[in-house]
Amino acid sequence: MTSVSTIYAKKQIENADQIPDKGKLLDLIGLTPEMIDDPSVMVPVATYHALMEVIAESELPDLKFHMKTCQSMRCDEFGVFGLAFKSAPTLRHGFQRIWRYTRLHNRFASFSAMQEGDRFCWSMQAPNPGGIGSFLSREAAMGTTLTLCRETTTQDLKPCHVQFVHERQGSIEALVEHFGCEPEFGAPSDALHFDLWDVDQPCAIGDAGVWRYLISHLDQMMEKEPDQEPSFEARVVEEIAKLLSGGVPQLSEVSKNMGLGGRTFQRRLSERGHSFQSLTDEARRKLAQQLIRSSTYSFSEIAFLTGFSEQSAFSRAFKRWSGQTPKAYRGALRENAPAGSSLAE
Repeated sequence: MTSVSTIYAKKQIENADQIPDKGKLLDLIGLTPEMIDDPSVMVPVATYHALMEVIAESELPDLKFHMKTCQSMRCDEFGVFGLAFKSAPTLRHGFQRIWRYTRLHNRFASFSAMQEGDRFCWSMQAPNPGGIGSFLSREAAMGTTLTLCRETTTQDLKPCHVQFVHERQGSIEALVEHFGCEPEFGAPSDALHFDLWDVDQPCAIGDAGVWRYLISHLDQMMEKEPDQEPSFEARVVEEIAKLLSGGVPQLSEVSKNMGLGGRTFQRRLSERGHSFQSLTDEARRKLAQQLIRSSTYSFSEIAFLTGFSEQSAFSRAFKRWSGQTPKAYRGALRENAPAGSSLAE
């Protein structure tokens, strides 16, 4: 289940200044005062977005509550995760390791950190259901990251660029004040960009020994995490498969749906030893086998659903993938199927 820690919900409720009855907001997310104080409790992301939307409606058009929430965040509130980030020797150290552990408090989005030319980029990838609750949660995620960075380094730290995928309505004064620059909207991804000098300066209380100890502890915590996030490659294959019925998708379409710019997307594939073409082939293979195994679609229909314009081209590709024609593959499945089941020719 996609969810986020109550840390976020609690802070948003505390900063809902135009809604004096906080009990109504607790009822909205289905939590008691005791539960909201437990950071290990997770809130379904759809519920969290609904909470953000209700609070936003009380402030429109001058939205400030979510940036006030960001400014109130502290590393210590995130337990071992926050302490590890705080003890990193430099921001670069923190970013390059900590993205692996964001799942401990955010099971909705995934994060990545990498150098892009003369800038260092911290980016977020998450489904985009639309709606002001979703948009504000993205802004809050980036805003919270910046607050934790400032606690780790200096309060004067400013990103050189801030960008968001969504378009924005209403005042952005609070965003400009918090980030120190005007964000770009309608961008290829949600991201913070920093000058390299800023990310390579020693952190105020960075300690390499403490850092290594806490990272080791986080690794142990991650081993106990249920439902580990699928790999980047697996998510690419899944995204391609969703689009195949409309023909083989372009790299730009898949990267945009995953909240990444084309160059960043290609770099991440290359770092893992994959090409877009190889993963497209893998997506077609997996979907074809799934459809033959668990549906009654004809082979011509399956060819269309896997992005082939002709059944003959599909048959050749399927034989390359599995060593069998689609008909032979389905026949073998039929022979081993339980009595009473059926598969279409």
